[in-house]
Amino acid sequence: MKRNEGISVVEFTIVSSALFILIFGIIEIGLYMYSLQRINEMTRIAARLGVVCNVGDQDDIPALAVPDDAPGGFAPENLSLGYLDSGGSPIVGDPDADEDVFLTIRYVRAEVVDFEYQFSGLLSFFQGAITVPNFETTLPRENLGEIRGSVTDTDC
Repeated sequence: MKRNEGISVVEFTIVSSALFILIFGIIEIGLYMYSLQRINEMTRIAARLGVVCNVGDQDDIPALAVPDDAPGGFAPENLSLGYLDSGGSPIVGDPDADEDVFLTIRYVRAEVVDFEYQFSGLLSFFQGAITVPNFETTLPRENLGEIRGSVTDTDC
């Protein structure tokens, strides 16, 4: 009778260990999916700020779009903001200094660059192996921080 009780403890340990690994793996994958949604939302926020803020604020916008609790060490350097012409090509020149270049802007694009997600628990052995998909958001230009008839120094 005693031998059977010892075997039951061993069986329970094996089965419960496998069950806990499965549960924690599911939680880790859920956190990964949530982080991907947060990163996608940051590109949307950056593009939205890009279409309403002054073109001169282009370098400041990623820092505004990335919250303090960004997932997995995501930093403003991992978010790129660019201006596009009507064909979708990047604008060449300084839109802030040259009025002709400014007038060619038709779209604002925010995208994730050079970011690898880092798992933090059970799946941490995947360190550096998971590259985040190329999330990007492109929106049509709005006022780009300019009020018709006058120029304002709008801070975002």
